[in-house]
Amino acid sequence: MKLLLVLLFAVLGAACGYSLLVARRQADRLLAHPLIVRRRRYADDPAREPATLLQTAGLAARPLCLTSADGLHLNAWYLPAAGSASLILLHGYKMDCGEMVPYAQLLGRHGFGVLLLDLRGHGNSAGEDIRFGQQEWQDIAAAADFLYQRNPAGAIGLLGNSMGGALALCYAARDPRIAAVVAHSPYASVRHSLRRGVKRFTGLPAFPFVPLIRLHSRTRVDLDASDIAPLACIGQIAPRPVLLLMGGRDSVVEPSGAFALQQAGGDHCQLWYEPELEHVAFLHERPAQFEQRLISFLRQHLLAQEESPGR
Repeated sequence: MKLLLVLLFAVLGAACGYSLLVARRQADRLLAHPLIVRRRRYADDPAREPATLLQTAGLAARPLCLTSADGLHLNAWYLPAAGSASLILLHGYKMDCGEMVPYAQLLGRHGFGVLLLDLRGHGNSAGEDIRFGQQEWQDIAAAADFLYQRNPAGAIGLLGNSMGGALALCYAARDPRIAAVVAHSPYASVRHSLRRGVKRFTGLPAFPFVPLIRLHSRTRVDLDASDIAPLACIGQIAPRPVLLLMGGRDSVVEPSGAFALQQAGGDHCQLWYEPELEHVAFLHERPAQFEQRLISFLRQHLLAQEESPGR
């Protein structure tokens, strides 16, 4: 009996140790995105390069190198507006600004300027760490500063996919220059979507790995998932308008978070919910509706902001 107990504790100890090791490795992978890995991806598939995607789309974008307040060099592309309203386009987790080229193409057809930004640790921008908004707000600030310095009277909007949508919500709450926000499949909080996210990006079950990954993230880089929550700041955006888009079959973020965001955002926050859609699928699955609703929202709010007294 004593021998069985010893063996049982030995097996449990080995299992716990292995789980901790796996969780540490996966947390490191989730929080890091080395430049060498990103460049290897472009080398393996040159058609994925944002410059190539822009050229293929017929967009004569101007390359930019912006600098964040903490000194990181950020890759970006700028297409001036036919009018003066512009949007900063924010990609998703471990993507790059190439993801946003179809949105730039659509917006350009309707006279809006666009700035496509590689967030730190993504695309061709400096940095290798991903902080889900803890530091990335400085990248959006650099883009907003660029647009504001070019035209202080021009309205600035944000459009983001997934993590980019969540960052857009958090950033707009802190910068009154942002006139409107479109958030496509954003999470309500990192903590709220960890179960789905860990399964999607690591293949691991939620238990025991979600709590272990959270623990390692806090000890490694002082990143607490509880602190990163658009849900906590969306109410500060009002009276500026917000358009949320969420699919009911989203496998990356928890769809119910969109309803919590809408409620927290109040009367100035609209939710377009499609029960049958997956993550970031509106442009591809509902192209005509997406274009009509997006452009109507932006014309009503960005252009009206430009024409209002005091700007």
